[in-house]
Amino acid sequence: MDNQTIVVSADALRDSGKKALAAAHVREDIIDPVINGLIWTSLRGIDSHGIRLLPHYIAGVKGGRINPDPNMSFVRSSPAVGMVDADHTFGHASGMKAMGHAIELARESGMGAVGVQNSSHCGAMSWFAHAAAQQGMIGLAFTHATPRVKSPGSNRAFFGNNPVCLVAPMHDEEPFCFDAATTSITFNAVKAAAAAGKTLPPGLVADAQGIETTDPHRAEQLLPIGDYKGFGLSMMVDILCALLTGMPEGNKVSKMFGESMSKKRLLGHFFCAINIASFTDLNRFAARLKQMADNVRAEPALEPSRPVMVPGDPEKKAWAERMEKGVPVPGIVWHEITR
Repeated sequence: MDNQTIVVSADALRDSGKKALAAAHVREDIIDPVINGLIWTSLRGIDSHGIRLLPHYIAGVKGGRINPDPNMSFVRSSPAVGMVDADHTFGHASGMKAMGHAIELARESGMGAVGVQNSSHCGAMSWFAHAAAQQGMIGLAFTHATPRVKSPGSNRAFFGNNPVCLVAPMHDEEPFCFDAATTSITFNAVKAAAAAGKTLPPGLVADAQGIETTDPHRAEQLLPIGDYKGFGLSMMVDILCALLTGMPEGNKVSKMFGESMSKKRLLGHFFCAINIASFTDLNRFAARLKQMADNVRAEPALEPSRPVMVPGDPEKKAWAERMEKGVPVPGIVWHEITR
């Protein structure tokens, strides 16, 4: 069964995931954002950042990398700015705490920006930005990552495939969501392809010498989207997540895989909430965004079987399917969660 994929309902995943985290002595208020964030991501079809990461996180708790019983703190440094010290706990928990504070600041000041220091891997950034959209705000979320992006003109990586995310409320449907790393594939997805015995398409990854490859087992570097443009976006995110938060930057950022599980990640994140009502009428904004999206979807398709979509449409489709049929989970992951 370990080499097969099984389909598990979201409720079963949630129950089993909570039990696994509790068995690792993770505090209950930390368990909830972690397991909810992972399942939310899996339901949206983002398997590279979903429930398959839970065994890795639990290994981090057991090894000392992730603090299961943190003393997180928040310091408000100005009317619209603050910082969360995560005390080395799960990024899902520290990120949701930070976005919660950003939302409160935005209610008071129109905008709220909160950095996070001393954190760990936080999964999909859209999980946090959606929290702002549910409160009638635009959510922005960023994190830096393991240096994997091949620098243009170099044979090695300096920055991570640092994601850029914006989520905004839409009328009569789930929020608009753009959540994308600065490469066409994540390294988690590369590892998933290697585990599944798949070959990668060309133009995605390079080996340790900076030579392009399609073999996920040889992949060590990710190729940036748009060459220097994707590279520049990665640097921009590092400015927000490392320099503003005081965390290690660029090629000093710790590795998610391949380092001792006793080593703290020391990651930084950056979250922003924009109160739409401080700029314009919220209902009018949501209606206009819905109309914009529908206008894009109505554009003529090159192939009738492949309609034009806006960011987030594939995830909404995956959500509907997986809520009905369940979430595909690698057998080995399910075994690790339930053993």
